[in-house]
Amino acid sequence: MSHWRIDPGVARDLADVVGWDPGDGPVALTRALAARVPAGSTAKLAAVAAGEVPPGADAEAVARRIVADRAAGRPEPSWACWPRSTVMAALLVTLAGAPATVVALRRIDASAPPVDLHSLVVVDGLLCDTYFASVVAGPGAEEVERTVGGVWCRRIDEPDGRWRLFVGNGRWGQTLDYRMLAPVVDPGDVAAFCAVSTAHTGLPTRPTAFVWRAADLVETITHADGTTATRSWTWDPADPRQGVVDQAEHPDWPAATDDFKARTGIPLL
Repeated sequence: MSHWRIDPGVARDLADVVGWDPGDGPVALTRALAARVPAGSTAKLAAVAAGEVPPGADAEAVARRIVADRAAGRPEPSWACWPRSTVMAALLVTLAGAPATVVALRRIDASAPPVDLHSLVVVDGLLCDTYFASVVAGPGAEEVERTVGGVWCRRIDEPDGRWRLFVGNGRWGQTLDYRMLAPVVDPGDVAAFCAVSTAHTGLPTRPTAFVWRAADLVETITHADGTTATRSWTWDPADPRQGVVDQAEHPDWPAATDDFKARTGIPLL
């Protein structure tokens, strides 16, 4: 029995929301979740403000929230890596019968905070990250680098059986470097990592949200002074690491989310 199996009806409803058929496979699901469910900080920040552990351990609860918000046309939170990974694993396990596992990583590049934990899904020999929208073959595979939709990642296998993952895109000024921390985590582990993230995190402590579309990244950010911006980064198909930015500055989060909705069709909390 997988850690991540959820109610099949809820799983089917969420698959319909993101436009994924189980026969399409994990790469398509990575892209579908990245394109249709906002990633970012607001679900976590709301939990922290309420004195709760950020969401992620209960994949079914996250799936139900996404489905209910979309059905009602309500503003939606943006979700951090943990709920995104567990929901992805839940869809793969429940609807496709795939042996999906959630993996914990630790960021180790020179710019990383002392503790910055991350997650992705391992399935069918692939490392699938629906937060950064990256996919590459898993440990031992001949393929070590792949670029998908403007995001590139590279895997390096280490002698002790662990592996490192480098991820980047043309919008960032640096490449992030992660090392595998735990090859399989269960809901209790995820709850513990989410609790740690309230004090130690690489996630922005101000509201952010983004989606990765077929041709662009659309994101809304909050500056240090409380003003905001919404921008689209459209990459060059001939060189997916290059692109053009269309950025608009806004006075506050509601104005920025209005712009985000205009660009994506998704209302944000």
